[in-house]
Amino acid sequence: MLNPLGRNQWGEKIDVSDEVLKDAFEQYGKENNGSGLTAEEVIARLKADLGYEIKRTKLFELRKRLGITTVRKNNTMPQQRAQAVIDIKENDLAGRWGVNQVHQRLANEGYLVPRDELREVLHDHFNAEFDRRFVGSKDAIARVPLDSLGLWHQFHADGHEKLAAQALEMGDVTLPIYAFKDKFVSVVPLMRVLPNVRLANTIGHLFLDLVYEYKKISLQLVVDKGSEVGEMRRCHECLRLEAAPEFSIEDWPPTVQVQSSHNTPIEGFWHWKRNGEGHSIREAILVGKDRGFFNPNNELHVQVFNWLWPDLVQNRLDEFREYWNNHRLSSQKKKLLPSRTSLLQMWSAPASVQPTARDCSIVVNMETVECLQESLGGWEGREEAFRFVSRTFEAVADNVLEELGFPMVTLSNAWDIFNFVVARLS
Repeated sequence: MLNPLGRNQWGEKIDVSDEVLKDAFEQYGKENNGSGLTAEEVIARLKADLGYEIKRTKLFELRKRLGITTVRKNNTMPQQRAQAVIDIKENDLAGRWGVNQVHQRLANEGYLVPRDELREVLHDHFNAEFDRRFVGSKDAIARVPLDSLGLWHQFHADGHEKLAAQALEMGDVTLPIYAFKDKFVSVVPLMRVLPNVRLANTIGHLFLDLVYEYKKISLQLVVDKGSEVGEMRRCHECLRLEAAPEFSIEDWPPTVQVQSSHNTPIEGFWHWKRNGEGHSIREAILVGKDRGFFNPNNELHVQVFNWLWPDLVQNRLDEFREYWNNHRLSSQKKKLLPSRTSLLQMWSAPASVQPTARDCSIVVNMETVECLQESLGGWEGREEAFRFVSRTFEAVADNVLEELGFPMVTLSNAWDIFNFVVARLS
């Protein structure tokens, strides 16, 4: 008898286009510090991301047919890969990026390089950096292994002010950063440079940006005891009480406030961010002060700085966040939470690394989110909270940049562009 529905005892088959599969394979090849996911992890991700279930044999057939590049099988020449390493290291002004960081960043750019080859290139061109990098600590706080119920159980949030006015000592210019981090797998879903991370309205808007992107919230927020978290706490509690009233405030407090030094998941991330991007960004910024390009008492200099540098810093943060979420989380003897694979793998297919993991996310009512946004001043209030310069000055400076053909702004050429714009507007 004919089967008009095309279904049998093996279940309904999902058809995934070659283009979608190729994009997925390329993403999986970037993860795990640039070494790529294992076959078992790829199979789990295809099921989690696309609902596509296959076996190992089919996986290898697909990879071969689609011509998927791997560390062992790629079409780039050694000279191209070596040049890619040198190009990546141009942004490491502080010389803090070791093999793992460079390996992951190369993968993010599409270059899959064997580790032995990469190490050889780094020794050939940046040998002195190996001796300067070491791990040490002082005045350490006693730590215990972190534990979590699963994804979205606790999001840790905090500000980072190593690029703020007090740290830069360049007058009023300031580039503080705020970020959120999932405790269970260490993924950083949002990180942004802001004009001021000590204003409750600003942090409230940033939290709602996170909610707009994912349309859900964590069961709990872990923050420090500063006043800047007030509006974020209010928004989170309002959304949770409406969407998940079964979690009582007494048993499951929406917000847990701790001393900043004890907010270890996010504080530990700032250490990696400093070594990954922070020192290089800071050194690049201080070039302007050390060489006399920037005068903090000149209002035009301050305006041009605030027009130019925040976007550049955000681009560097986005690149670091991509590196971070793709990199492999190393295992530790006493660690309770999952590890030994990429953060995105654990985020997308948590059961593949810890079968008991729970999805603690709470889907929220987006109409309520919009009401909360209005209570903070609406979209106009958000733009004002995030804006470093006026629209008028931005338009004027953009017109000057157009004369240069809108070049890509990098840590290496930022002060050249700064000087050109200042000269034109003086």
